[in-house]
Amino acid sequence: MRKTGINMEGVKRENRSLILHYINNYGPVSRKDIATATHLTPASVSQITTALLEEGILKEAGFSEQSDDTARTAGRRKVLLDLNAGWTYVCVVAIESGQVTVAVCDCKGHALQTIEGEKAVCQFLTENYPAPNDLLEEIIGVCRTLFNKVSKEAADKIRAISVTVPGIVDEADGVARQAYGIWKDPVPVRQILEDALALPVLVRNNVDAFAAAEIFFGAGRKYNSLLVIKWGPGVGSAVVIDGKVYEGRHGKTAELGHYIVKKDGKPCSCGKRGCLETVVSSRAIDGLDEKALQEALDLFARSIVNTMTLIAPHRVILSGSLFRSEKMRREIIAKCRQYDPSIGEDRILHTALSDREYTIGAVAVFVRTFLQIDN
Repeated sequence: MRKTGINMEGVKRENRSLILHYINNYGPVSRKDIATATHLTPASVSQITTALLEEGILKEAGFSEQSDDTARTAGRRKVLLDLNAGWTYVCVVAIESGQVTVAVCDCKGHALQTIEGEKAVCQFLTENYPAPNDLLEEIIGVCRTLFNKVSKEAADKIRAISVTVPGIVDEADGVARQAYGIWKDPVPVRQILEDALALPVLVRNNVDAFAAAEIFFGAGRKYNSLLVIKWGPGVGSAVVIDGKVYEGRHGKTAELGHYIVKKDGKPCSCGKRGCLETVVSSRAIDGLDEKALQEALDLFARSIVNTMTLIAPHRVILSGSLFRSEKMRREIIAKCRQYDPSIGEDRILHTALSDREYTIGAVAVFVRTFLQIDN
């Protein structure tokens, strides 16, 4: 009997996850639409959505439009359901090699308003705090400041701290094992922040987190395999297969920035030499003449095309500070097409989440974890 109960609980969780996925991708939608699309019984859909409404995770979002036929038969308009972005809040800590962003956000990655009417966001330079403890102490102080700046009602709804950091991350222990360009040694990020702030802390690789955001909020709602590339102070990447971020043996894979493109090249933050990142990072290309820049971009495009050949993603998603330049995007895409003319103009896309790029990855990790939606 106990085994059956465990199985039934598992089925309920899977059905709940299925419903939340569908509402997130297609909402606002009616219970009838959910049942039809998910092949769940109307009774199961009603039971699960009622519980989600009571928890505040879902909200009623108006009524469906009545067709002439429905109106003639006096049919009732269907209540539409959607995710409630304000059901709870999360404190985002996005640690990058250039800067740190701390923000209090809703469940769609939008920063809250402070009591003074400003956005609850603070950014500062990472390089000002080279020691891990110093940087984390500054983050703790900023978190406390932001908690005091939002309303008490909002502060009471902050449920977790979600941290993203470059490099290799041990998610189970919340340890940044090797934060490329920031820390060389392992740093127990979760333990330090939880001890100071008394909230659960999630820690994930920054590009994997952004890929999770693409799955839940972006291109992944339409395409189930992606290559996500982030270009700025470094070059990061992640692979999405069947709607899930693929992880290698050390919790990270598809390290595009650490492809070796030059034998005996410059030392890289990862410990190797001649990595792509040493050639095309923002620091590496700063000040290059046009010929040298085009050679660097050519190496980048070749690496992208080779990766696309290996994994054959439905779409490649470009993100990061350097890809905000339309000129840069056009140049990279044009060079990719020189290597592979079969790449269509809609195969490589700029992220639609650029307005929330610093926060949305950490928010996606939080939402998917706390709602128990399969990653």
